[in-house]
Amino acid sequence: MALVKQVRVIRNVVWVGALCLLALVLVRARLWEHREALGLGGVAGGLCGWLRWGQLRRNIARRDRRYERNKIFVHYLSLVEMAIGAVAYNPCLAMPLGLVLLAGVLLTHLSHQWWTILASSVGLSGTGVLACCIVRYERHHGPLYYQYHNAGWSGAEGMLYQVGTVVQPLTPGGKINIQGVLWNAVSLSGEALAVGEQVEVISVHRLTLEVDRFPTSPRGSA
Repeated sequence: MALVKQVRVIRNVVWVGALCLLALVLVRARLWEHREALGLGGVAGGLCGWLRWGQLRRNIARRDRRYERNKIFVHYLSLVEMAIGAVAYNPCLAMPLGLVLLAGVLLTHLSHQWWTILASSVGLSGTGVLACCIVRYERHHGPLYYQYHNAGWSGAEGMLYQVGTVVQPLTPGGKINIQGVLWNAVSLSGEALAVGEQVEVISVHRLTLEVDRFPTSPRGSA
């Protein structure tokens, strides 16, 4: 069975929130002194978290599938992976990134942790709101995952989620056509699928595709 690496969205959110909390703990002696930064960060972070959830929710794919639901297709599974990839593929970004980090350290030092408290409170509040939204969504619709966008991949992983047409009835085994190529396929649910129906590849077992009825098929169901 072919698998594409994925990660729970809530895991990434919790990691970012934990780092922000750690930063606040390290400067806890200054929190009351810079309470305006803490309050401002909390309000701004809550708003950012809500807006971020709205963005994520619009990108959720496969809501109406019976199998492999609630995916957000991305090129990077985390911010760390994105940063490492950007530097690795474009060395010219390494110097600007280093300058930004240096500027952040200097601002923190010169402003007596004001910027650290502001940024950390924004992050903590934002991830808190975002985590609540994700947990609420998952309670009703199941786990939400980030997954690599595999549309242009070769090999078995590249076959996942492609849509084909039944050319030999699946009862439950038969044949489907994907971009002019015939494949052996099996109906994952066991139900019979007639010629002409659209199906989606859910998994790959050797040279056989395990498929399910595509939701937009005329005879399909959500």
